[in-house]
Amino acid sequence: MTLTPKQKAVFEYIKNYIDENSFSPTFEEIAYNFKYKSKGTVYKHIKALKLKGLIRQEWNRVRSIQLTDSKTKRASLLPLKGEWQTSGIKWHTPKYELVEIPADMARNNSAFLINIKTPILKKHTIIIGDQIIVQPKVSKHCFGAVIVETKNGKPVLQKPSWNRNPEWILGQISGVIRKY
Repeated sequence: MTLTPKQKAVFEYIKNYIDENSFSPTFEEIAYNFKYKSKGTVYKHIKALKLKGLIRQEWNRVRSIQLTDSKTKRASLLPLKGEWQTSGIKWHTPKYELVEIPADMARNNSAFLINIKTPILKKHTIIIGDQIIVQPKVSKHCFGAVIVETKNGKPVLQKPSWNRNPEWILGQISGVIRKY
């Protein structure tokens, strides 16, 4: 299956949009992103992507574009980027260990894992031995706790607040993996 560069760009945009927002973009949003003057151009790309089996869409419904599962995905590999210790987060150097997690737990490719090695997160029901899935891009539409670096350099978990300095936010927790 061959995609034209424009079809590939539209497909990647739809895929990333769904990963970030959990719903599909409208034709208007796609047209605006690519600076198309007509939604007809978007329709042609959507039609081609449907014919190639990459997406499906309900007729005459807004935000109904869905990605098809061309191959059933059972697991994702996420990099283990650090350990949360009592003294703070100890970051690993690149060439990270990849850890297999259930596919539906990672919303996008930029997510990573942190091992928990301290009891200080127990009040958040996160215990020693857990791994947290962190999304580096924080969204106002998500409700997970955010990891914030305090002025003294220590990380803490806090409820999302969009009034704080964004440079202090390290990421947002989107899941916890606990092995029994």
